[in-house]
Amino acid sequence: MRWRLALVLVGFTTLVLLVQNIPLASYLRTVEKERIISGLEGDAYSLGGFSVPALVPLPPTTGLTAAQAQDLALAKLRERVAAYSAVGGGVVVVVDAQGVAVASSEGRVGEDYLNRPEIALALGKMPASQPAGSFKPAQASSGERPSATLGEPLIFSAVPTRAGSLILGAVRISFPSSNLNDRVNQGVRGLGIAALITLLCAVVIASLVASTVTRRIRRLRDAAERLSDGDLDARADVTGGGGEIEDLAQSFNTMADRVQGVVESQRGFAGDASHQLRTPLTALRLRLDRAADLMPEDDPAIDQVDAARDEIDRLQRLIDGLLVLARADNRDQQLVAIDVSQVAADRVEVWQPLADERSVTIQLDAPGMAVAQLVPSAAEQIIDNYIDNALEVVPEGSLLLVTVRSEPGGVTLMVDDQGPGLPPEDRERAFDRFWRGTQEGEGSGLGLAVVASLVTAGGGTVWLDQSPLGGLRAAARFRAQPPTTGRDSLRGRHS
Repeated sequence: MRWRLALVLVGFTTLVLLVQNIPLASYLRTVEKERIISGLEGDAYSLGGFSVPALVPLPPTTGLTAAQAQDLALAKLRERVAAYSAVGGGVVVVVDAQGVAVASSEGRVGEDYLNRPEIALALGKMPASQPAGSFKPAQASSGERPSATLGEPLIFSAVPTRAGSLILGAVRISFPSSNLNDRVNQGVRGLGIAALITLLCAVVIASLVASTVTRRIRRLRDAAERLSDGDLDARADVTGGGGEIEDLAQSFNTMADRVQGVVESQRGFAGDASHQLRTPLTALRLRLDRAADLMPEDDPAIDQVDAARDEIDRLQRLIDGLLVLARADNRDQQLVAIDVSQVAADRVEVWQPLADERSVTIQLDAPGMAVAQLVPSAAEQIIDNYIDNALEVVPEGSLLLVTVRSEPGGVTLMVDDQGPGLPPEDRERAFDRFWRGTQEGEGSGLGLAVVASLVTAGGGTVWLDQSPLGGLRAAARFRAQPPTTGRDSLRGRHS
């Protein structure tokens, strides 16, 4: 849960960063690109001004002739172009008024550049490949166009070189688009680094927040699980929570107090009522026995007395079952280690004489030792209930199989019979209190409910299923607990 919450917080932060930074990065790329192109245009104008002496003969100011002065200016221009290209990485071309290169960072002096549209536009000339009216005279231009020479788009800035109104030539500075994109990306990369740092901070903060929140919720969940497992004293910690979590913990504790009060009241009522009913029922049974003794054997009313005594016996068994159930529901009982195999062997030995009277064979399939964690005396009551229920329905001459299996993490008990079994819908209700598969017989409907309570008190599970023998399989699985001090220390062995 902690990591899920942290992922949600980080995901939300990531979404915010994406929504904010993607448009911002696009804007910054556009601004950075325009800034670089504007810088190229400024550099081109600067080189254009420096190239004027190399493009037009000026009156000599020293002992040099006009031609010598122009040659010297041309040499300085080429040095300046080479230096600029070495530092900035751009390709610089300076052409005269006819579009012929007089200086080039690539050494292509003398080449005709008039077929380049940006050069023709800067010179105010019309290339043959362009229709009339496509260009305006002597204009600076900057932008991007395809380049067959480079094999990729070309970023350029071309400006005219003027002497008053006279066009002396033009200067073009160009870059491959990949080069410009690298510069733009470098400018935008800082935004990505800032976003990454923000995201890392969000991960740390989200982890701390999630850890704090989930720790409080986890404590509340643990308290709820303890309460659902029967620990009625389980309460949530309300200190240090703050806000809604503290309110939730207080509400949980209020609910737990009410649940504990209701459960303890019901337990007390069931136990007290059962104890209080046993005394008058015993007195009533004694009066009926006395009345039967005083009545003649041929008195017709003696059948009614016998029927009343049977009903009292059934009511007595019901009360005894309620007492057992009330004790089984008491989850405060301490769990002990019990050898289920030994208990099963003892109970089979006790029940075998009664099974022999009905020509039923009870077989035991159990390992030498199968230790489980159970409420004291629970194993005996569970096995007795399963065997008793089976003996009531199995036909004469049938087999009753009691199986114990020690498995990783638990011990399984199964009682299989060759009786009529139960349909699936009845098997699901069989562990309900006061449920009886038939209204005939003397059962109270509490036997399997007692079994379920005893097994659940030890953290186990119970179920009914179709038996491989053709009848019903009554099963229970207990938590395993290894012996600590030897075989004789276990309940159910040598007791």
